[in-house]
Amino acid sequence: MEKSLSNKLNILTFYLIFMVVICHSYNVTGLGIERNKDWIYYIEYLFAIEMTRAFIGIFFFISGFLFFYNHDLKVKTFIAKLKKRCKTLVLPYVIWCVFWFFVIYAIQYIPEVSQFFKERIHDMPISKQIWLALVEPLNYPFWFIRELIFYVFLTPLVYLGIKYLRVFFLLILGGLIFIDPPSILSINNINLFQFYGLFVFSCGAYAAIHGFKLISRFKTPVYVLILLSWIICLVLNFNIREWYAESFWLTIVFKRITMVVGFITIWCLYDLLDRKYNFTNKSIYEFRFFIFATHGLAITYFTKIYVKLIGENDLALIALFFITPLITTIICFGMGRLIQKFTPKVYRLITGSR
Repeated sequence: MEKSLSNKLNILTFYLIFMVVICHSYNVTGLGIERNKDWIYYIEYLFAIEMTRAFIGIFFFISGFLFFYNHDLKVKTFIAKLKKRCKTLVLPYVIWCVFWFFVIYAIQYIPEVSQFFKERIHDMPISKQIWLALVEPLNYPFWFIRELIFYVFLTPLVYLGIKYLRVFFLLILGGLIFIDPPSILSINNINLFQFYGLFVFSCGAYAAIHGFKLISRFKTPVYVLILLSWIICLVLNFNIREWYAESFWLTIVFKRITMVVGFITIWCLYDLLDRKYNFTNKSIYEFRFFIFATHGLAITYFTKIYVKLIGENDLALIALFFITPLITTIICFGMGRLIQKFTPKVYRLITGSR
């Protein structure tokens, strides 16, 4: 792989994971601010919800691209890659989900902490506990890994679709993203096998199989036009959400269009910024999966605690919304370095050697 593309995938993934950390510091829910649409709501909603929808697609696209990159498309290669993904995806998924399940299970016995939980795990039936441990993980960012595992095991079908239907396969999947609910299965209000993720994963696969160049080289006005398109989509999407219900067809259509345009914008703007600033890999970037795996629950309950203490103090809330992710990322990075230094085998196990 070209160094410029390798750097792009590594660096872009790290910064998108940092934006996911920002997403999970969303702190206006339950304060009445979200309902009253205060100014803080619009700022946090933009960063935590709207922009993150675009980031998620990029993660799936990169995953699909990497699975099929330099793939000779033979059966034995599929088997080898699936076995490898069991080590890099399935095993870390199980380890982290079970670990966080028992962490929450244990701290719910602490009276001062248990008040922040709507329902105690100990009171749930075993079937619900297993569901929360492995399917609807308490460490909720891992829904992405769950979905990615589904897509990886569908890769033979993805390849057949690309081989025989070609671009029409992507058009069919692209059409499915406008369906509500946006998934093959919906169990307990949890969408499994989500169409959008499968669509962009397959786009990444298509790009790898056909040798597409993933570094854009447009002139500056083109990048400006792409950015303006996303801004227009964001504004329209905000207003349509105010006028119509979430389940209304126009709301669904604009949400999906905004996601796709945001994906294209972020992907292309990286190339423009890279040409100007010449991004290089840094040691912190290699800890991106560890940061992803460890930030979720910590930032969620820290946010719940400080929101309960400070209430509707707009300036404090918006400051903590941006400061908390930075502190959380630094702490997770420090923890990752310590584990990697003193127990490298454990670190490789829990991160899938990423």
